[in-house]
Amino acid sequence: MLHPDTPAKCCSYCGGRDHDFEACPKRKADAEKETAARGREGAAPIDVTSETLP
Repeated sequence: MLHPDTPAKCCSYCGGRDHDFEACPKRKADAEKETAARGREGAAPIDVTSETLP
């Protein structure tokens, strides 16, 4: 049965109709993957001993 008092939900990120953008599980998973990838990029130590100083 239809419930006209319940607002319609539609996720603009994945197109799901059971949740809103803010509650999108795919968006949260993608954001966690991106954060983890950024953490790994910046985690490599810089080898300053091989550089020559003027």
